[in-house]
Amino acid sequence: MTKIVSSPAPSARVYRAVSAMKEPRRPRDEADERLLDACRRGDRAALERVFRQHAAMLHRLLVRLLGNAADADDVLQTTLVQASRAFTKFRGEAAVDTWLSRIAINAARSHMRSAQAPVRATLELVGDDTPSPEQSPEDIIHDRQRVARLHHHLAALSPVKRIAFVLSVVEGMPVEEIAALTGSSVFATKSRIYWAGRALRARARKDALLRDLLVDEPEGDE
Repeated sequence: MTKIVSSPAPSARVYRAVSAMKEPRRPRDEADERLLDACRRGDRAALERVFRQHAAMLHRLLVRLLGNAADADDVLQTTLVQASRAFTKFRGEAAVDTWLSRIAINAARSHMRSAQAPVRATLELVGDDTPSPEQSPEDIIHDRQRVARLHHHLAALSPVKRIAFVLSVVEGMPVEEIAALTGSSVFATKSRIYWAGRALRARARKDALLRDLLVDEPEGDE
């Protein structure tokens, strides 16, 4: 089970960071550059091809950030519209997936800040995780209920803390990468992750579904 702590410590069943085993990026070749040049010119076929390559990754990231597939669908569409408009300014200094992830994270943050954005964590959150053979149907349902409760409590955090915490603990990203993706300093990012963890622990202590995910804190931490 994922333990809720002040520093990132992801573990087994409730949250497995599906991006933890990333394939190394290959250098862009001439075909890649031609495709990106076509995107910069607004070529719809080229844009569709690039977006199709990265849509699954972006959607998975957005589900983790927002807590449900319905909101992720909406924000993914916003992300792709914004990316298509911004491609003329893409200089290729970052990898395409990094650039698109940055747009998606900003779109998710705007969505979270919207007064109309509903809090609706659902049981879809572990749909891309394959249950272990040892798990009973009751265990699987219980884990999914915990994920939904966890996102319910995450929704009470400020968007910047929630995003930093999820990228760190769920996606397993290093602090430096999170800082670059969110346009923040490393110090601010570390602080957001830490305070998000403390706030989440405080809420989890009062939640029967999450209480046993807490770990002992070092003396003097609270």
